[in-house]
Amino acid sequence: MLGTPAFGTTFAITAISTYLPTLLGVESGPLVTGAVIAGEGAAGLLLPIVVGVLNDRRSRVVADRMRFVLLAVPLCLAGLLLVATDLDTVVIICGAAAYFVGHFAYLTPYEALYPDLVPDRVSGRSRTAASSWRFAGLGAALIGGGFLIDLWAPAVFLVAAAAVAAGTATLLRVLWSRRDMTLPGAGGSGAGALRAVGRVVRDREVSRILLATLLWNLALQGLKAFVVLFFTVGLGRSASFVSGVVFPLVALGLVAAIPLAGRAADRYGDRPVLAAASAVYGAGLLGAGLTHSWWMILLVPVPAAAAGTVMTVNYSALMRVLPDEHHGAASGLFLLSRGLGCLVGPLAVGVAVSLAAPAFPASQGYDAMWFVIGPAVLAAVPLLLWPSRRRSAS
Repeated sequence: MLGTPAFGTTFAITAISTYLPTLLGVESGPLVTGAVIAGEGAAGLLLPIVVGVLNDRRSRVVADRMRFVLLAVPLCLAGLLLVATDLDTVVIICGAAAYFVGHFAYLTPYEALYPDLVPDRVSGRSRTAASSWRFAGLGAALIGGGFLIDLWAPAVFLVAAAAVAAGTATLLRVLWSRRDMTLPGAGGSGAGALRAVGRVVRDREVSRILLATLLWNLALQGLKAFVVLFFTVGLGRSASFVSGVVFPLVALGLVAAIPLAGRAADRYGDRPVLAAASAVYGAGLLGAGLTHSWWMILLVPVPAAAAGTVMTVNYSALMRVLPDEHHGAASGLFLLSRGLGCLVGPLAVGVAVSLAAPAFPASQGYDAMWFVIGPAVLAAVPLLLWPSRRRSAS
């Protein structure tokens, strides 16, 4: 039940990034729309560290951590409701900005609850539960959101607000009996913000996982931004082919992998599972750039399953090596590395496609994307091969 808020937060952020452009309209232009959506990445760079360190220094029991979550909820709901009003462009942009700020202010203390409360022996399975809720929120927003937009455009944002509120209420109910439970390293070290963050970053095992997380998210965001264009512009396929053939095969791989990924990590260790999944994932991405044969489409579930494994288990690996007194700072750094990937991935792929058009005339340069995101995933493998230590039991 600790994973239930992931449904609402994923539904909401997907609704904002996917359907907000329909409210901004053609008159706003792609520059304004792109700048508004990029606000997610900007918030992801600025907020998590500040909120995480402050959360560590002010949290001694579970109830303290939850207070930070509850302070963010009104901002999330206000942002979604402002977007839903669909009054004018300025109101919509203000609503989106409010939600982005609330989103990361919410996620930072929420993610810190996992290493606070979940024993090492089941940390992988705990992330499987969270990924299952997140995947359900993504699917509900992409599929159900389309129908809601057709019925009444603001409806998808109202449903998103209800989902965030319901997930938070469930979390409160689950943790109420544990509200007075003392957190590991209660109250933090009292060090300044930069010193606390630096102490976490200087831990080599933590920094390697954070760097691998950046590489995985660079690849994921670059893929999400350009995969449809690769098929429609690069290969001349229809959008219905992508939504009717490619995406269902991706979903098949995710559905097969996510329930097993956490159990495999708990049994065999996070690092070996992540290294093997990254190798398969990266090889599959490179293979897509080397050949366009029909049988490559049939193999899509394999790298998709590996990608689902990576994105499920990555935070579990971090949980096992965190210093007890810096869970908030570490969760902030984790979200920061994800935010950097969100910013760098689409930019790197976009530049590569633009420059590589003469080298890949058959796909109008879009084959270049695979040679950016594939090596990024493979570069994470050596980071996972050092011997790991488990975080101390508390």
